[in-house]
Amino acid sequence: MAYRKKLIEVALPLEAINRESAREKSLRHGHPSTLHLWWARRPLAAARAVLFASLVDDPGNDLPPDAAAKERERLHRLIERLVKWENAHDEAVLHEARLEIARSLAREKGLALPDPPTPEAVRAFLEEHAPPVLDPFAGGGSIPLEAQRLASCPWPATSTRSPCSSTRP
Repeated sequence: MAYRKKLIEVALPLEAINRESAREKSLRHGHPSTLHLWWARRPLAAARAVLFASLVDDPGNDLPPDAAAKERERLHRLIERLVKWENAHDEAVLHEARLEIARSLAREKGLALPDPPTPEAVRAFLEEHAPPVLDPFAGGGSIPLEAQRLASCPWPATSTRSPCSSTRP
């Protein structure tokens, strides 16, 4: 089986991710950082973008260069919507992201996607087939939280009890 590059290995919309990560620091209402202070909290926007791009195949694996660039731009626009805090609970955006992850997993494992790809069916597919996200330094819980939001099974671990217990699935 040939190695398939992931989107994170080729390109990311860093300007949008950095902008939303910086903006997150000023959010106070409804943001998880208000529940539990942690000295080295990772921005949720960056965690969400990195997890998505780590799980989605780069279009260059299957498409000619021009078509791959166009598809990569579509995925970048999805990431730009995905990293906005206002969209963190938007089921339409999350479903679109989960569907892209499911497509990559189905291709990789030779499986068929659910038909029709309803949000519930895609989430069930991901719960069964998505790789676990292991975070040995869970700290404030940004990576496990976002892995769970994108329908992966997070396994956080840390030497501090409070953040670890707050991130257990």
